[in-house]
Amino acid sequence: MQNRPNREVQCEGLLQALPPEMEPICDSRGEVKDKIFVCIKGDRHDGHTDAAGVLRRGAAAIVTQKKLGLPREYTVPDTRAALARLCARYWGEPAKELRIIGITGTNGKTTTAHLLCHLLQSAGIKTGRIGTDGIVWGEKTQPNPYTTPPPTELHRILHQMVEDGITTVVMEVSSQALEQRRVEGITFAAAVFTNLSPEHLDYHGDMERYFASKAKIFSQCRCAVINTADPYGRRLLDRANVPISGYHLPWQYRCEPGRSILPWRGGQLIVPLTGEVFLPDALAAAETALVLGLTSHQVMAAMPQCPPVPGRAELLWQGMGRTILRDYAHTPDALERILRSLRRVHKGRLLVLFGCGGDRDRQKRPLMAKAAARWADGIIITDDNPRNEAPEAIRREIVVGLPKNTRWREVPDRRQAIEQTIAMMRQGDLLLLAGKGHEDYQIIQNKTIPFDEREIVTEILKSGRIPWKNCHCEK
Repeated sequence: MQNRPNREVQCEGLLQALPPEMEPICDSRGEVKDKIFVCIKGDRHDGHTDAAGVLRRGAAAIVTQKKLGLPREYTVPDTRAALARLCARYWGEPAKELRIIGITGTNGKTTTAHLLCHLLQSAGIKTGRIGTDGIVWGEKTQPNPYTTPPPTELHRILHQMVEDGITTVVMEVSSQALEQRRVEGITFAAAVFTNLSPEHLDYHGDMERYFASKAKIFSQCRCAVINTADPYGRRLLDRANVPISGYHLPWQYRCEPGRSILPWRGGQLIVPLTGEVFLPDALAAAETALVLGLTSHQVMAAMPQCPPVPGRAELLWQGMGRTILRDYAHTPDALERILRSLRRVHKGRLLVLFGCGGDRDRQKRPLMAKAAARWADGIIITDDNPRNEAPEAIRREIVVGLPKNTRWREVPDRRQAIEQTIAMMRQGDLLLLAGKGHEDYQIIQNKTIPFDEREIVTEILKSGRIPWKNCHCEK
């Protein structure tokens, strides 16, 4: 390719100017020779500062959002959109070979994705899943540090799924992903909206901007499935210019230990999850399955057989009249919902152990405490993923939200907090470990430390350190 002076182009012009066999990248730390380096301006680093050095190391072209006066430089209005389009082309436009369902919302994305994936697979549809708790297709799995992978990873994964015969992909789509245009150029067969409550306001600034980011997905879908019980969902009814299937939780339903039952489409939908908190997610999955061609009979037959969703009201231990669950609830709304659901099916004491993540929305910390105090009989405040913040400062900001006369204790070390709380459990108690869910790590000062609450609880109960009479690890 000739050395051309810098030129300003649109995305389509960029695709015409650069050969499709050149791999697009946005990380300057790896191999760059003969690749297209796309300059991305992030919160902490601006890729434009790496452009000259990347060229010297042999990059074939530079894509910028501002003119730098470098050779082989192409300036576009939005480098994030350009990166997504270049990645899609490099990997052979795999999204066009797949039926992709995008699920967005504050809470319930992972549960909805799990349930929907199960329903589709039960109907014989080869389905992959991309979300918070990993990437799964066929017998293959891989970890996912993002809810929605960046386009450099996303289109590679979609390409692999196409190669392996996958026809449908259920993908969680975060507000950051939509704002950062990670899914630019993808047309979703269906877009699902679960709900909206305060979260990521450190990133978006306020609820209106947060909502606007979520709403972007409905400009690139063929149909929408929307929770009309949510006020923001009702606002989407006027925004989504596509066929809409709405859903809401009916007045009549029944929650039992281990399952919930609600009327649906002339029959009964039996959901194998504890508590009403998961019923809107089940309805979202069921309605989306109908949109994708399943019958109501297929959905009702398959739903009760869905395996447990990791880290969602997941039973870790039950025995000696005591129950221990873990759940990913890490927002005030999610914690409120899961505790309220458990309160309605559990007659004994309800204990909750939780913390808040560092380098994340500080406004929610006292609100988490208020939600816990509203429903729990005992509260244990500990660390979550403090990241680069001082853990004691995070805990102080949580405690501020506790009403007077609240029964609570603070145990900084999460492992110690779990053991001490288990030791003080009485017959009839239910303990909820909230916030970590499926995660098997803690992030402390940029270090990722193994931390799997299922393994920790099992080890504690098998150790003989718990003074319960005849205690043994009974699932």
